[in-house]
Amino acid sequence: MKRAVFIDRDGTLNRMVYDETHGLMDSPRRPEQVELIPGAGRFLKAVRDMGYLAIVVSNQPGLTKGTMTEDELLAVNERLADLLREEGGAWDDIYYAAYHPGGGPGARPAYEERGDWRKPAPGMLTAAADKHGIDLASSWMIGDGLVDVQAGRAAGCRTILLGNVKMEQVQRFVNTEGAEPDHVARDLEKALELIRASV
Repeated sequence: MKRAVFIDRDGTLNRMVYDETHGLMDSPRRPEQVELIPGAGRFLKAVRDMGYLAIVVSNQPGLTKGTMTEDELLAVNERLADLLREEGGAWDDIYYAAYHPGGGPGARPAYEERGDWRKPAPGMLTAAADKHGIDLASSWMIGDGLVDVQAGRAAGCRTILLGNVKMEQVQRFVNTEGAEPDHVARDLEKALELIRASV
């Protein structure tokens, strides 16, 4: 059985961008908006050198909501892959969950059957495990959101939450059931140290 590092995309490998239309931080929609988080490519290279598969798992509800097209998503992914390669990094596979329970004014029903893939559900991770022969218990899920932790825990992976987060502070405001990470790391460099220490 293989091992994998499952990793979120937006906010973890690339920076979020400001969406002026909706007044919030969101996924990049055009290649020129993609900005790599420093060290992301080196992180992917390092985990692959350690024998892990690097698999990106990303919620992309803009497809269902009608704010992004498949071609735009592919162009963003290609630009991100180019930037990662400049640091020597690459992913082995990439999955995205297009489903969004709220739909939207431009909602596209064609994407709605994959609701089991949308994090915090573990569908993307289990699909990748089936395809690649991955031992989920020997794998990691890394991301900057509680849904990443929840998906990883639901799949049976060890989890790392990125950021300067104290769970006791988070618990005052949101339900964190199933969202307590095995580790919290300030950045991907620290996450890599945690993975190396576990081997």
